[in-house]
Amino acid sequence: MVILNESKSPSLLSYKYYIRPNAKKSYGVLALKSKHSQNILKILRMLALEGPLTTWEMAKIKFPNDMYKIRNKEKEYRRLLVGRTDRGKHSEGVIDLNIVLIDSKSTKRNPGSMYRLSHFGILYCLDELNFTAKEIDKLARNYETILPLIFGKWEFLKSMIGDNVYNISLLGKGLLFDNPNIIKIKNEEFYELISYFGIKSNILTESFNEQKIGNLISLWFYITLLYFPNLIEQKNKNYLKKILIKDLELKKWFSDFIIEAQIFYKQRSKILEAISIV
Repeated sequence: MVILNESKSPSLLSYKYYIRPNAKKSYGVLALKSKHSQNILKILRMLALEGPLTTWEMAKIKFPNDMYKIRNKEKEYRRLLVGRTDRGKHSEGVIDLNIVLIDSKSTKRNPGSMYRLSHFGILYCLDELNFTAKEIDKLARNYETILPLIFGKWEFLKSMIGDNVYNISLLGKGLLFDNPNIIKIKNEEFYELISYFGIKSNILTESFNEQKIGNLISLWFYITLLYFPNLIEQKNKNYLKKILIKDLELKKWFSDFIIEAQIFYKQRSKILEAISIV
């Protein structure tokens, strides 16, 4: 069972400009010649496709029946996750980059910390690991608690927009459209909503936790249904509207966001109207 972490979390901008670049540099595909990076990518893939695991459970996936190898691999995985301290010098682990976090404590025969992907780990895996559609389906099932408005409605979304649901992988590249003024946007609704989304995500910088990050990622996903390139050509179809008509929970949630954006723009307009410099 996945448990939301209530402690302070980095922002989406932190993911784009710090977490993702540093992860790619340290153990991304370009660093695959390193055994260190290979092992970390294997851990991320296991956590994505299997859900929360202890290091012992990870090692058993690698060596199901060899206890000696399981013990050695378990120690290696734990060191990669939490880092190590040697002669007073600490080497960072994956947890330090906020891609993986401790979910809970296992109460099974071999107790220990249960590790899982964070929201940023989910985004990074979608970007880096080249998942198939079936693998993204597994990821969605394992982490529906983390993204209930997307992964918790995954089969419904697939029934509404088909393979377009897998465009979620594009979000793994970072905060797309964080500067909508420098890209060509044909859809005016998208332009206004993504512009306010950027403002909203920055306003909350000081108070992020996993629930708020999940809410922002969900807004980000649904807003981009108005933009994704392969949807633009199908001008007679509004996939976002189609989804919201069928799901009242999503409709209420997204309508609240639109009202929030409308109030913001009205207030900003009043401020501009009231400006007097003469």
